Amino acid sequence: MILLNYPKAPLPEYHDGMLIMKVRPTVRGAVPAAATSFLAASTFVTPGLAAVSTLERAGLIKRMTPLAEPPAATEETYEPSPAASFVSMMAAYAPTDVTDSPEEGVCIVELQQNDELPNLHRALANDPHIEYVARVPRRYLQVEVHAPIVPAAVPPLASTLWNVQKVRWAEARALPNFQDANAIRVAVLDTGLDFAHPDLGVPLVNYVFRYPGVLTPSADRDLVGHGTHVAGTIGAGINNNLGINGICTCDLRAWKIFDDNPDLVPVQGGVIFSYTVEPVMYRRALGQARRAGVNVMNLSIGGPARPDQTEERLFRQLLDGGTTVVAAMGNERQGGSPTSFPAAIPGVIAVGATDINDQVAMFSNRGDHIAISAPGVAIWSTMPTYPGQNGFQAIPSPFGSFLQGARLPREMNYAALRGTSMASPHVAGAVALLLANKGNMSPAEVRTRLMQTADKVPGMGGLNFHPDYGAGRLNLLRLLS
Repeated sequence: MILLNYPKAPLPEYHDGMLIMKVRPTVRGAVPAAATSFLAASTFVTPGLAAVSTLERAGLIKRMTPLAEPPAATEETYEPSPAASFVSMMAAYAPTDVTDSPEEGVCIVELQQNDELPNLHRALANDPHIEYVARVPRRYLQVEVHAPIVPAAVPPLASTLWNVQKVRWAEARALPNFQDANAIRVAVLDTGLDFAHPDLGVPLVNYVFRYPGVLTPSADRDLVGHGTHVAGTIGAGINNNLGINGICTCDLRAWKIFDDNPDLVPVQGGVIFSYTVEPVMYRRALGQARRAGVNVMNLSIGGPARPDQTEERLFRQLLDGGTTVVAAMGNERQGGSPTSFPAAIPGVIAVGATDINDQVAMFSNRGDHIAISAPGVAIWSTMPTYPGQNGFQAIPSPFGSFLQGARLPREMNYAALRGTSMASPHVAGAVALLLANKGNMSPAEVRTRLMQTADKVPGMGGLNFHPDYGAGRLNLLRLLS
């Protein structure tokens, strides 16, 4: 979460006016084939379908988006029309039989007014055609920007960067029979990627930024720069006389899971417009990455709400399928270190942040689910080569809402950022190297190896595990030896 010098404020757990639900195959037989948006609510005898129809007729449903992707040849909008009601659309996208796909039969419903949500939630929960319904958790970036903005920052010499020295990067690469991670598929799900950055060289074919049927704007640009920074820590060009060195050379793949519309987010003493994870893009990306057979996934995002059933099932399939998932612990230490997801999902490798003195960073969350820590303060990495912004100031309007004000600019080319967002990709890159050098390992085996080879730091007080550090700070040399 980028707060730009604002003290922390509690983050909203859920999206306003939004529900995620999974319909059963039985809904197909419950909806007449000729159902239209003008069909009376009384046609549907079950409470959930009747509630959806009533809200639609009143103009109170903004949008309903199936999570399963439409046929490749169509760009379906899922907007209401006289030819197809939301209820009939639920039936059309219901699973035909028992399926193990977490996306099939799942819809995200957006209401025009949040006060209608409790009644609809209750009605859908009591509908026999609905397998489950839940509020939609919000997910945020796990980075803080406090330094003055330098429009075109120039990093120090790559050989002097403290973070790669601390994890003994050069010594690890000098090991006999060292293998780089060229064949290891590493996924970055984030704000996007400047695929043309000269220090990255990521082909556009490995970058997904648009999803059929998702109406919110999403261009190929990384407006915030967070995703480009994370990608650089993992896979920036090594010893290429440009900028920085990444942890590894790998088959880097990026999915943009943030749209280009900033949301109103509270900060202490006010609000700003900042970018948050778009729920459909996020869940689509999780499914696509699994089908692409990625070996490692980095998620420098988090939020306090527990996953809904769909998010949970997507992670379970990733982990069961052999994908090692690495996620940031969160940056709310001064707010009591609330548990952040997806880092706290069982099986995910949760990463905390340390500074140059191997002390826990002042923002890094603590918790018993932490596995390991890694450098996360003053981390230089790639930024987009074009202008963008971290968000916008929020200006009160005469009508009680807020308008977007001045742009909150970001650096270009390179930047030094801090956050558990910056610590997580160190570990993701390390996992790619581990798999390249030690062969196939399960996510559980990877986690064990990371923890067994981590450096114990003074703050752990001689313990083998500490809720601030996990098993210690990442050591690449010991990991690969």
